[in-house]
Amino acid sequence: MPLGLIALCYRTLMRQTLLERIVEERVGQTLVGTVSVPVDRVAEEIAREALADETFRRTIRELVRVRSQELLDNLLRDGSRKPRRSPRRQSR
Repeated sequence: MPLGLIALCYRTLMRQTLLERIVEERVGQTLVGTVSVPVDRVAEEIAREALADETFRRTIRELVRVRSQELLDNLLRDGSRKPRRSPRRQSR
């Protein structure tokens, strides 16, 4: 962000009364909350359409299978090693 814009935002913020800042915050939160609902619905619709495609489902299934195996391998490998001491936790 350019320095001039930062200064303008700072001056604007500093001129606001407490009431104006509260109103701005609440309006922003309400707007985000209200817009989030239809955005979630559209995202769910797109996900359903994607999952209806058999090729996409196979790709996702394989990706999840591979990643799950990697995580399991890491868990099993980490469980068989001695815990390493963190350099920050060593006593002086």
